[in-house]
Amino acid sequence: MMSLDALLDDLAGYIGKPETSCFSLPPDAYLSPDLHDAEISGIFEKSWLCVGRDEYIPEAGDYYCIDLLDEPMVIVRGTDGTVRALNASCRHRFMPVVEGRGNAKRFVCPYHTWTYATDGRLIGAPHMEGSDVFDKSECSLPEYRLEIWKGFIFVNLDDDAAALEVMIASTDAATKNYRIEEQTEVFHYEREWEGNWKLSAENSMEYYHHIGLHAATVGGPMPAKGTYFPETPPVDDSFTHERCMIAEELLAGGDHPLNPRGDLTGLTREELQSGYLIYVYPAFTMAMRAGSNNWLAFRPDGPEKTKVLGGYLMWRDLVDEDPEVTEARSVLIEQVNNEDALATTELARMMRSRKAARGPLSPFEKTIAQFYKYLGRTLAGDRVTTRQAAE
Repeated sequence: MMSLDALLDDLAGYIGKPETSCFSLPPDAYLSPDLHDAEISGIFEKSWLCVGRDEYIPEAGDYYCIDLLDEPMVIVRGTDGTVRALNASCRHRFMPVVEGRGNAKRFVCPYHTWTYATDGRLIGAPHMEGSDVFDKSECSLPEYRLEIWKGFIFVNLDDDAAALEVMIASTDAATKNYRIEEQTEVFHYEREWEGNWKLSAENSMEYYHHIGLHAATVGGPMPAKGTYFPETPPVDDSFTHERCMIAEELLAGGDHPLNPRGDLTGLTREELQSGYLIYVYPAFTMAMRAGSNNWLAFRPDGPEKTKVLGGYLMWRDLVDEDPEVTEARSVLIEQVNNEDALATTELARMMRSRKAARGPLSPFEKTIAQFYKYLGRTLAGDRVTTRQAAE
């Protein structure tokens, strides 16, 4: 297996390379435990990561638990209405104070019944009288940084990271006409895929695979040959994006479930006639059409497993007005997501071959080359600086 130094040098090599001259990553980049550790410490522990939707917890006391990079946390809407991400480990001896999802006015540890308010404060600890070190005010459940963007809940493990609104600003501008804030989830997707997170990421940022993987589902209405790239690139390199022209037979109208419906006010001609794929680094993707959004968020679970969280969103008024279309789209998106799972599991299986070798990227996969550049800048940018200084 390639050493970490060799893999980082390889990533650094993408930074100044033309996107049309890039090869895929070597198989070891998806299998290396050392590179995985570098990605966790250098990327994921410092980034805003999507952990769900605020509509999962609409009422005071609603909560759900999620594991984020081995951090056990509970996302809860407190009795004060504030959404928080709390560490779910009891401050006494580490037992989980809550699991699963539900509604609660307080969290009671099942081990010794230490009791916490929904804002994390310890409000009860039996038989602690006489302890010389016990201080109830010092035993709250630790809180993680949490911010909400257009209904999506993001958490950051780095207390010193820039605010989410800074990171997401260019994405916000690029997607403003899609009115994501008016959408609701009609299909929920939560799985674990066997394979490295980068495989899942790469598949979710290009339309080229519609020609094969999605030939029986969305490959017809959104053909790979319709791929093109917006004239205006992201100003801050916080995301990568591309568009796919809708097939002519759909543009002519008809009853296909992907055809735009509802209030289309404010959408440009381009937005009505194309799909828009936007991948926000490091691990959040949205595949959008007018009034809809198929989103996924990826969480590495070791080098060879990926936790996948996502769903399909539609404008709320469209859901109410056209339940048949809502059901048809949900069925279709489940098929599409199950097909996409193969792009992680099967690639992960086959790249173990001793004959496996990297291949040239298609011009339709410039987004993947841009993703590699992001990895290079984030994990190995200092190597480029050192190399330039030496020259």
